[in-house]
Amino acid sequence: MAKQQFQTVRGTYDILPDNPGFDFVAETFINLARQAGYGHIETPVLEDKNLFSRSVGEHTDVVEKEMYTLKDRSDNELAMRPEGTAGVMRAYIQNGLGSWPQPVKLYYFEPMFRYDRPQAGRTRQHYQLGLEIIGEDAPSADAQVITFANRLYKKLGLTQLSLQINSLGDEVCRPKYRKALVEYLQANKAKLCDTCKDRLDTNPMRVLDCKDPNCQAVIAAAPQTLNFLCKACQAHFEGVLEYLDDLGIGYELNPQLVRGLDYYTRTVFEFFGSRAGAQSSVSGGGRYDGLAELLGGKPTPAVGFSTSIERISLELGQYGVDIQPRQDTKVFVASLGEPARLAAFRLTEELLDGGVGAVGSVDKNSIQTQLGKADRLHAPYAIIIGQKEVLDKTVILRDMGSGAQEMIPLDQVVAELQKRFLVS
Repeated sequence: MAKQQFQTVRGTYDILPDNPGFDFVAETFINLARQAGYGHIETPVLEDKNLFSRSVGEHTDVVEKEMYTLKDRSDNELAMRPEGTAGVMRAYIQNGLGSWPQPVKLYYFEPMFRYDRPQAGRTRQHYQLGLEIIGEDAPSADAQVITFANRLYKKLGLTQLSLQINSLGDEVCRPKYRKALVEYLQANKAKLCDTCKDRLDTNPMRVLDCKDPNCQAVIAAAPQTLNFLCKACQAHFEGVLEYLDDLGIGYELNPQLVRGLDYYTRTVFEFFGSRAGAQSSVSGGGRYDGLAELLGGKPTPAVGFSTSIERISLELGQYGVDIQPRQDTKVFVASLGEPARLAAFRLTEELLDGGVGAVGSVDKNSIQTQLGKADRLHAPYAIIIGQKEVLDKTVILRDMGSGAQEMIPLDQVVAELQKRFLVS
């Protein structure tokens, strides 16, 4: 009987050590978030299914077509997290974060799960980077998350992304817009695709997001949300744009931009890359002032955005951004002969205890082979310990760039390398 060779589940992938881009994107995001005062939050992969159907919307593609659902042994209906915001708001309410000084600024880096047709930039398990500002209704909060995204992409080397922005209004002015939109779409129903004909009865604003060419022709002449904003929403949106203008961040007003989740109110935005088609969107976000109340909490204003490593990686490849592996290994410790084996192992551990990245070799390979390993690790230095060095209680410190070598007392080598690499 032939042994079964297992493969990854369709739409998922392994993250291997030869993919420096994954860590590069994640670490850049996390560092920028911490610098800007965001705290780390991580929510469970499994949540109550109703959390998403209530917040994201029962008639969205995410809930109707893409969400992974299951029942546990107690017959509870659960869902694997398809997006991050609903879980973060649930955690904010459940854990009493409303009693903290407001606003509460949070970031997360988590895998999300959606059953979809796998393609470039769209996987069934994808890694989402996101941040939320909860408890602040000022336009400056909207501008903060947009400028954060802009800063992130510049830091990653993606300098040619375009920003599109719109306002969806709120519970005061949106009903008037929805009424006008439905009347217009009903008059043009025969021209819509079958999916949008169904959306007309369940979620008419989602029609604006359709990519079907026939629907696009109808959408182009549809009523625009910006023409229906109440004074408060108009002032809020103008405030957001004022901050962006002051910072010189370019943007395009897109009246058809609605995003794919029901909880959005007022500001919505997306960053687009150079690729054509539906995968051109790199990230998006917006304000969701009604979500906390929808989930049983007190009325709480909030705004956020998210992006995915998969979409960013496609853009990095498109721009030809060269990502070099991090050089965390500073020293390679090579040993020659049996007496040096224990000394090399002990020194490697002492270097690591001292905060100096080190890899040790205690095998029987030649010095040339071991130094080849040091080269592949891009280690700036190598330490060579042989029988003579063990007897003399010294080591040979080799500069892997120049090839220069020097003798250092064994009991001083950790302190010397801490000084060279500014390790405290």
